[in-house]
Amino acid sequence: MLFKDGKHFKSRIRASYSPVAKCLQIKMFQDKHHCSVSFKNKMVTSAMIAQHFEATIKDHLKMKLRETQRRCASKMYVNVTIHYCYRVKKIVKEKMAGNHKEKHNKNGYSKGDSRLRS
Repeated sequence: MLFKDGKHFKSRIRASYSPVAKCLQIKMFQDKHHCSVSFKNKMVTSAMIAQHFEATIKDHLKMKLRETQRRCASKMYVNVTIHYCYRVKKIVKEKMAGNHKEKHNKNGYSKGDSRLRS
């Protein structure tokens, strides 16, 4: 695990589960280490990326998928595929459409009412 605290503090802790004590035990603690940032993270999901970049994508709806991919690499330190970026954009657009529908329904209109009044 890599912890960042402040500007220059980086430390690494290695722990393993002890079945006798039923907890994690620290095996190694390195106060300073200089390893490179790994961009291989298989646990990141499109929902996490959508949550992280939701405001950015809402402000720039025409942002290209390659730009989203570059921002994931620079801000989250994760390499993702173009298909992941497509899903991220789709999730944000669905949330925006859902919010618009909720706002429209709160005003007292339903699907049939809006057609009858126009």
